[in-house]
Amino acid sequence: MSALGLSQPQAASSQEGGGFRIGVAASLSFATMAVLIFEAVFGSFAALLFLCLGGLLIASRPTASLQAVLHYWYLLILPAFCILSVLWSQFPTLTLRYSVQFAITMAIAVVIANRISLTTFLRSLFIIYGIGVAGSVLFGHVRDDIGAWVGLFGSKNAFAAVICAFALTSIAVLFDRTAPRAMRLAALAGVAAAGPLLMKAQSTGAIIFVIPASAMAFAVIFSRRLSHWQKFFTGSLVICMGVAALILALQYSDLLFQNLLDASGKDVTLTGRTELWDFAMRFIREHPWLGLGYQAFWVQGYPPAELLWATFGIQARAGFNFHNTYVNNAVEIGFIGLAIQVLILYGALVRSYVLAFRAPSPESAFLASFLTLVVCGSFVEVAVFFQFSITSIIVFCAFIYTARAHARGAKRSN
Repeated sequence: MSALGLSQPQAASSQEGGGFRIGVAASLSFATMAVLIFEAVFGSFAALLFLCLGGLLIASRPTASLQAVLHYWYLLILPAFCILSVLWSQFPTLTLRYSVQFAITMAIAVVIANRISLTTFLRSLFIIYGIGVAGSVLFGHVRDDIGAWVGLFGSKNAFAAVICAFALTSIAVLFDRTAPRAMRLAALAGVAAAGPLLMKAQSTGAIIFVIPASAMAFAVIFSRRLSHWQKFFTGSLVICMGVAALILALQYSDLLFQNLLDASGKDVTLTGRTELWDFAMRFIREHPWLGLGYQAFWVQGYPPAELLWATFGIQARAGFNFHNTYVNNAVEIGFIGLAIQVLILYGALVRSYVLAFRAPSPESAFLASFLTLVVCGSFVEVAVFFQFSITSIIVFCAFIYTARAHARGAKRSN
């Protein structure tokens, strides 16, 4: 694994004979990520626990943590820009609070990626998500109105997101020959259970997006048996087939779209998403470059937000967004902030694909598949780049892991 640049000499855990030697960094990283994944369980204490555990992780090796943050300073340009938006935000106090929280979250992500190996990172996520899925099956809840499973996570979409992540980590662990046998057997069960559980969650988007993500994971893993030229030919063929499928989808988009909506029970506006997007475009046109300020739209008392909450029946007046990462974030931080986000997200995606092509492994398969899932979902949900978000942390960590792997590969070639 070290030959791929995927493990680190300073990591606090290592694999010997397929097992773990768990240290301080691995334990604290595990607990820090677990708190965010089980945010619905911990409730209002989740943020405090995350900050405390993340602070302990940083304090356990303060010099190394500071060096990691300084080395990957360019990743913190995004939270820095969010903090800067205080200057033009219509709710500067809220923007400052949320942007500082976002900056701390991303700094902790950078430290995690520099303190534990990618293998430990993957297996930690597999165990955490596995506990969440098992707990949901045994002790979870079901929505009374539509019968959808919400598990331990408060909503069917949150439960579906956990299942998707568990499915992708299960695929990777299943084909990891260095993993303990019990872990691989659990991964096999996870792969088998993912489909039925997603059906129980009744999340159409999750079902649709996990298919290409899972296909990417299997493609990377099975490509280990192919030569570089065979992988190049197969990849080119897949790209051509994908372009052809896209052309056909565009040609018959109206018919396919209507059939999909009929099958899923969704309305023609995807639960009002198109109306939301049209509404958001007005604000983007008025504040195209800088936006309204980080998280300065969905604020109680702000008339446009109150109007949308009332229109869509959101009685809690919270937990709502424009259901599109790019539209929602363009409203808040404009095209400049959105461009920074796109560079980070798609930079990580492209790097993961290149790494998967050059050095296919269970770890690189997970990174490529998870980022595929995030990018697919980003067009209908606000997937990343907010405080206390496990998905945002994984994206930042993926960027760092792939950047390190490419850097080491470049050194070896020289």
